Amino acid sequence: MTKFRIWSLVLLLLGISSCVDQISFPLEKADTERLIVSGLITNLEGPHRIYLSRTTAANRPPLFVNGYYTLNDAPRPVQNARITVWRNGQPLLGEAFQEVRPGEYEWNPVELLEEGVSYFVQIQIGDKTYRSAPQVMPSISGEDDLSFSFERARIADNPDAAQLILKTELTLPQVTGAYYLRWSVEEAYFWDLTFFPNPFNKPPPNCIVFAYPDPERISLVNGEVLNRPGGKSTQVIAQRLVDQSFLSRHYFMVNQLSISKEAFTYWQQVREVVNNSGSVFDSPPAAIRGNVSNLNDAKEVVLGFVEVAKSSQTRIFTTRGDVPYFLEKTCEYIPGKRYDQYLPTCLSCAAFPNSTEEYPAWWFKD
Repeated sequence: MTKFRIWSLVLLLLGISSCVDQISFPLEKADTERLIVSGLITNLEGPHRIYLSRTTAANRPPLFVNGYYTLNDAPRPVQNARITVWRNGQPLLGEAFQEVRPGEYEWNPVELLEEGVSYFVQIQIGDKTYRSAPQVMPSISGEDDLSFSFERARIADNPDAAQLILKTELTLPQVTGAYYLRWSVEEAYFWDLTFFPNPFNKPPPNCIVFAYPDPERISLVNGEVLNRPGGKSTQVIAQRLVDQSFLSRHYFMVNQLSISKEAFTYWQQVREVVNNSGSVFDSPPAAIRGNVSNLNDAKEVVLGFVEVAKSSQTRIFTTRGDVPYFLEKTCEYIPGKRYDQYLPTCLSCAAFPNSTEEYPAWWFKD
C-alpha cells in the first residue's frame, strides 16, 4: 500500500489567539480529492474557527502559481464557502462565519453557546451542502492545576536534550462516568529581536510569538473508566525542547475541553494512527471518517471533525530564572557582523508565522 504524509488541519481555540494545530499521519492516496473540515465551537467568546481544505488525490490537477504549474501533496484551502451555526435544528439568523484567510473562517457569536443545547454547523460549497452531526454542549468539566519541570532525555539524535515537561494534576468531576476530556496547549513567548545601535537608542519593537509546543500529542481522559468522583489524575499534556524562546517570559495556555463521546472516539482513532510505528503488526492506515457528511451524497468521505465542547482555560509561565540550563543569545548584536548575517527571526517579528507586536491583555496579570 502506497503511503504519504499529509497535514490535517485541526482547530484549537485558545484564549485570544489561535493557529492551526498540524497533526501528521499516513493516509492512502484516494482517486479523488477529499474535503477536510476541522473546527471547534465552545461556550467561550469568539472567534471560533473552521478550516476547510482538500486532500491530494491521484487525479489532482497541477496548480498554476507565479507563472508555473506545480503539483504537490499538500492540502489546498477551500474558499468562498458559507458556514452557519444551527441551534436545536434551527439556524442562528444573521450569524455566519467569515473567511479571514484562504480556507480559514471565523465566527464571533452575539450570545455565548449554552450547555445542554444541541448545535451543528452547515457548510455550503458551490452546489454541495455539508453538515456536522448535532452535538449537545457538555456541562461537566474537571479542574486543572498546572506545573512544569525541566528534564534531560534522549530525543532523536540528541542523547541529552533539555526539555520542559508540562503537567496537570486534574481534579476529576464530581460524577461517575459519562464525561470525556481532551487538552490542547498553546504557547506564547516574548522574542528578543536584535537591538542595533542607533542615534536615538530606540529598541526594536516587541515580538510576541504564538505556537503549539507539542502538536502531535493527544491527551484524553475517559470518565467511564475512572470511578473516582472528585479524585486526582496526573496528565503530561506537553513536552517542549528548551531553546532561546525561554530567555524571556514564556506562557503555556492550556485548554481543557469537555467533549462528546463521538469526539472522544474520533481523537482516539487519530492518536492510534499518529502513533502507528509502521510495523507489519500495525493496522493499515485508513481515512478516519469524522462527523461531517454531504446531505446529498452519503457515500462521500469527509475527513476531520467539528467539535462542540465546553472549554476551561488556564495559564502558566516560565522566566529565565526557572531554566536550569545555559541559554545562548542567538540574536545578540555583534560589532562587525553584517546585517544580512543575522537570522531572519532576529530582524523581524514577521518572520514567525503567528506573531504580534502587541501584548495580550492577560500578559502581565498572572
